[in-house]
Amino acid sequence: MSQSNNFRRKLLPSCIAASLVSLVSLDTFAQENLEEVVVTGVRGAQERAIDIKRSSATMVDAVSAEDIGKLPDVTIADSLQRVTGVQIQRSGGQGSSVSIRGMGQALSTMNGEYFLLPASMTTNGVNFTDMPASLVSGLTVSKSSSASQLEGGIGGSIDLLTRKSLDMDEGLSGSTRLQVGSGSITSSTDPEISGLVGWNHEDKLATSLAVSYGDSTLANNQGRLRADRVAESWDCSSVCADLDGNGTTDGDFINPLNWQSPELSSREIERQRLGLAYNFNLAVSDAIEVNADVFYTEMDEKAAGQFMYLGNQIGGRAGFHEYTIVTGNPAIINPGDGTLGGQPFYATDMNTMVSGFRGGVLGTYRDSSALNKNFEVNYDNGGAFTGSVRWVSGKADQDSNELTLAQVSNAHSVVREEGGTAVNINPGAIDDGLIYPMHVQVNSDNVLVELDPTMVEKLANPDAWYLHSGWVESTQSEANVDVLRFDGSFAIADEGVTSVDFGLRYSNRDVANRNMSFFSPSGVVVDGVELLNKYHEVGYAIGQSGTTGTAQGLTYDPLPVIEITDSILDGYITNVTDFGEVAQGFDVNIPMIDTGKIDDPLAFLDKLYGKGERIINPDRSYKVAEAKQSLYAQFNFEKQLSDNVRLSGNSGLRFVQTDLTVTRNITDPNKLNPLILAGVDPNHTTYTDLGDEVTNVSYNHFLPSLNLNLDISDEYKIRLTYDKRMSLQNLNSLGDGSITYYSSEEGTETFQRVSSRQNNGNPYLNPWESTVFNLAGEWYPSESTIVALGYFHMDIASFTFSDSVHNPGLTDSDGVARRGAEERTISNGSGGTVSGLEFSYQQSFDHLDGFFGNTGVTFNYTYSPSESPSDQILPNGEVAPFNSTAENQANIIVWYQDDKFEARIAANYLGEQYQGLTSGWMWAPTNDAEGMPMYMESTLFIDITTSYNITDDLQVTLAVNNLTEEDNITYTQWDDFKTNYDLFERRITAGVNFKF
Repeated sequence: MSQSNNFRRKLLPSCIAASLVSLVSLDTFAQENLEEVVVTGVRGAQERAIDIKRSSATMVDAVSAEDIGKLPDVTIADSLQRVTGVQIQRSGGQGSSVSIRGMGQALSTMNGEYFLLPASMTTNGVNFTDMPASLVSGLTVSKSSSASQLEGGIGGSIDLLTRKSLDMDEGLSGSTRLQVGSGSITSSTDPEISGLVGWNHEDKLATSLAVSYGDSTLANNQGRLRADRVAESWDCSSVCADLDGNGTTDGDFINPLNWQSPELSSREIERQRLGLAYNFNLAVSDAIEVNADVFYTEMDEKAAGQFMYLGNQIGGRAGFHEYTIVTGNPAIINPGDGTLGGQPFYATDMNTMVSGFRGGVLGTYRDSSALNKNFEVNYDNGGAFTGSVRWVSGKADQDSNELTLAQVSNAHSVVREEGGTAVNINPGAIDDGLIYPMHVQVNSDNVLVELDPTMVEKLANPDAWYLHSGWVESTQSEANVDVLRFDGSFAIADEGVTSVDFGLRYSNRDVANRNMSFFSPSGVVVDGVELLNKYHEVGYAIGQSGTTGTAQGLTYDPLPVIEITDSILDGYITNVTDFGEVAQGFDVNIPMIDTGKIDDPLAFLDKLYGKGERIINPDRSYKVAEAKQSLYAQFNFEKQLSDNVRLSGNSGLRFVQTDLTVTRNITDPNKLNPLILAGVDPNHTTYTDLGDEVTNVSYNHFLPSLNLNLDISDEYKIRLTYDKRMSLQNLNSLGDGSITYYSSEEGTETFQRVSSRQNNGNPYLNPWESTVFNLAGEWYPSESTIVALGYFHMDIASFTFSDSVHNPGLTDSDGVARRGAEERTISNGSGGTVSGLEFSYQQSFDHLDGFFGNTGVTFNYTYSPSESPSDQILPNGEVAPFNSTAENQANIIVWYQDDKFEARIAANYLGEQYQGLTSGWMWAPTNDAEGMPMYMESTLFIDITTSYNITDDLQVTLAVNNLTEEDNITYTQWDDFKTNYDLFERRITAGVNFKF
């Protein structure tokens, strides 16, 4: 075990023993069907959460404003991770996308209605990366549904609550927060400022504005190892080496050094977030109230840094044989037993010979914004009828550019002019052959890489490197939504069926997604037109010329060769010695392009290769128009069955009609863009857009729901719920087209044989559908205590999976079907199940004396196994899980609060998570398994927050997020065969809060 892991394990028990936690709660938290209660301090927030859960007719969990925006958590997703049954994914260590009970198909609403988030415009999930947390005053997570709730969440829904100005104190009031944060890996000091100002005139007219701005720099240290198969009978020329030294040469090994690109990288993510939330309230009369909201978010993100490939350009599998032949020592050290995986052995400690390396820089540049508006008129004159009319409108956009610049130190000979002979375009290359040993050892939280000193010296020479390729992939997405709805309620009686809720809703949503690649001048002129080039990869087009494609007959390559010493890169070159915490022992000093100097990747490529342009890839661009009409009726009931037993709840039906118009581009695999220099490889060009294919699909869904609550005295509650749910597919699964791949010409053939076709979209996919059952018991021995145990079961009647079959009808590049190829298609499946148990315990120890009377605890545990219905069998013969969720999840929060000081420690545990199967080509299948399973290791994230009230209006805060620097690490098949590393840093944030 590494020293860092030892530190983390020793630190945890001491931190838990310290029992530090929590932050002051200052704002009002509103929940439907409940009177508003002002809660202050962590004790009030905990008791408020209990009250919300106890009083709600449906199964919900709540988080107060202070849990979200006042320091304990960086993002809304970070707060949600501690809600029973909620799991999150991380981006740069910060919470981003959210799943509920293992289902990523979750719905996010704002004040009960749909709104646009830039990061999840084209998905049916929830991603809070773009949204400042401080703009939200509270949230609820619904585990059961009622007819009056919006449809769309298979696992559940998350409702974000914003402030109403009439709920603020009369007169002028507000608050301000200033804070700075820093990470244990990054060196920057990150500022954040947020504030709220409101004016309430005699509880008749009120307005407020919340503003948030934050600038953060986060570490993004990654390792991506890709499993490969090495056989002692492969790539060994005339002599086959005994790679493991066991006396035979018939062994096969799965190793993490796939020649295609195992990657170690170190990047920094810079995020600038801006958010505005404006609210206007007017009490027109005692019966009519007008409410208007404007919610705006904007984020600019730049994630840039360096990478190094351990597998590409090092000689591939031959390097293992060369090492054993030259040194006489085993290339594979202590091979593990891999019989379960279909191979005799697997390797985590190995030696190979290298001749050079490939590295470079990666950059993601993403700009996003969203504007959501809400206007509603509420009517309540104290009579039987109440109602509201509401209009919601939203617009969101996102522009993302992914930059990759790859440099190599190998020699490469290319013909540079018509009738010329091949010349080495990298005269300073490391060109000594496979003579330099490299040792690679895969460890629990890092990869040890040791190079020969001579190789290290050669890598430091700028003359050894040239730009092998450089490209930008882009995505532009835009969305618009408009909603008009009417909701009403009619009171009937005090007992029995007490009221009827009903409503109508109309909505239109339009989403356009454009996938683009950047192309630059190639120097090749055909019929007076200069062709364009995507990767700027010198020599590639000649090798792909063949007898088809625009590269046909090409005998030379005029693309510019840019060496690291080229004057065009003056001011952009830096010496890189750090490829992230994943890479240990990799003591190099390599000249590379400094991505910190690149703010516009398109302008940078223009500088290198001439003025270029982004061209749409028609097979990955689409439009989807969604029109929905829904209506519902819900009967609310309450009945006193005896002196100590009361029955309450609701039952209803929601009808939803969905009309989809999916516009896709028509393409032909044999009609590539004639303006782009390429062969038949679609990755190096684009298809010709042959027009639009418009598909209209309609769905009708009847969604019944039942929520029964049985109160026994004042202490016990039994809940039984049943409901049906639906959710639209991810839009790319509806709109993406097909890509056909061809292999190189065989022998004297004048055509390329088809190798595969991927149908990435299907407009006829049915929506996700599920039936959800909940049974729970809750015990409330006091107002500040809850003990709950629940069971849930989800039958997934419709979902999607990737189906791969051999299609003999697929044609080769000349249009003739010969032997066909594998075809992958997205299809509908049915029969998936997710079920489990949820336990929660929450208590404030206010009945105790002294120190312990100021403490409290929250603990919850979720067990949620799942089973795939698509016959995915694992190598051990078990059925694969249905989704990438952890079967075991637990949270513990311990807090302290007195008149001045508050503190909280929160720990979030996730068991290992299934991540899917690897491709099966590199191993011999057993038990009908199609590949090796991948699992993310269990994690334990710990956050500490403290605050001190200098006065009633002035507070200082200190928070530590990810105290023990927990990481996300994935292994393949065997728990010591690590293949993916995401290392996160510890973040410390100090701040001051002032209210007036």
